[in-house]
Amino acid sequence: MELPERLRGRLDQLRAMSEAGTITQVVKRAVTLYDVLLSAIRNGRERIILRSVDGTERELLIP
Repeated sequence: MELPERLRGRLDQLRAMSEAGTITQVVKRAVTLYDVLLSAIRNGRERIILRSVDGTERELLIP
């Protein structure tokens, strides 16, 4: 798959951060997470809340 240089660079950063073996693994994990989040929001009418260590919360909005 052809990717713009900037995107390939970011995927490589994510690969290193997540200790994934390949960029393909990063993409597979990302698609899986996106599927889980969309399913939770759309089917279960649930909200995804991010809570920081200081207790501050914000809702993750996925179009």
